[in-house]
Amino acid sequence: MKKILLKYRHGFLLIFPLLLVIFSYREANTRFSYDLSRFYEKTDHSKEETVIVSYLTSNESSKLSHRRKRELARAIVRFSQKLQLPDGTMFGEYPPIPTLFLLAWAKTRSDLQPNLTKGYGILALSEIFVREFELSSGVKINRDYDIHIDSIQFKMVLLKLKEYLAEGKSAKEAYRKLYGTNLSANEWEILISNYKKIYEYVISESKP
Repeated sequence: MKKILLKYRHGFLLIFPLLLVIFSYREANTRFSYDLSRFYEKTDHSKEETVIVSYLTSNESSKLSHRRKRELARAIVRFSQKLQLPDGTMFGEYPPIPTLFLLAWAKTRSDLQPNLTKGYGILALSEIFVREFELSSGVKINRDYDIHIDSIQFKMVLLKLKEYLAEGKSAKEAYRKLYGTNLSANEWEILISNYKKIYEYVISESKP
């Protein structure tokens, strides 16, 4: 045993520096992760989702299941973070809150009904819009399943809306261009009216 230790004594001496390097790397990696975490602070959006679900539940005309209400709330909160409306935009006398705008949008287009003949899904997208989106994006959208998923709908409309806003259009002009002829004459006014009601509902719910 003594001969073996003497034979490999130099190898054992190398193990200690190697262990020091490994532990130093692990410590540095942990320290780096800790320092980096401040750049990726997570925001809790559960309260926003809860308020939206509460509104959907209070809306007697909606026939969405509780699960679908939660899915819709998650989609709205998620995609509202990707929406930036032009400076100076106002919805009546109220400032634009993306979450409430998307909720008012869904309320206006489908009255929060799961299935309508007016168009596909909760945002009642027209066949023309879907076809044009497929051509411009190079993707194929399944009309029986994909198009009815709330997150897919919001992703589609926000991509187009942002494109129109980048052209210098107002929120109203971008919305009207997005739907084209599949739009009633006073739909934007109805959307603003719905936005005001939702805004006031949220204010009342937020009071202590």
